[in-house]
Amino acid sequence: MKKLQTGFILPAVIIVLFISSCKKGSEGVAPGSQKYSDAKGTYVTTNSLSWYLTKEGNGGTVHVKFTGVTNADRITITTYGDGLDSEIPITLIGNSQFNEDIPVSFSAASRSTSAFQESTVLKAYKGSDVLSVTLNSGNLQY
Repeated sequence: MKKLQTGFILPAVIIVLFISSCKKGSEGVAPGSQKYSDAKGTYVTTNSLSWYLTKEGNGGTVHVKFTGVTNADRITITTYGDGLDSEIPITLIGNSQFNEDIPVSFSAASRSTSAFQESTVLKAYKGSDVLSVTLNSGNLQY
């Protein structure tokens, strides 16, 4: 009887150890998505994020297009342009999803034709908690 118990328990222990060592991929976040969260549980997940440029006269505009979900009550994005900074509200669809195409920065004067990088800040507000997420563009060029 002792040999039967050992023969059953050892494989069962190995299976339990194997299963417990496996990790879910980024807490159920889809490939290509990015989840940002804080210690209080507020989160923003971007499912898609892309940057593009439009040329307007001597200047131009940097746009960011993104979709995702959040558990925050509201989220905003910071925009910049010729010395003017603003915090623009993001529309939440069904109180948790968003799908936006935002002009993040603009310049009325000539933009450099060499490569540059842009960034913006998403802020997620849940009660008194504020999660700030910096989004970086990578290299952009007109």
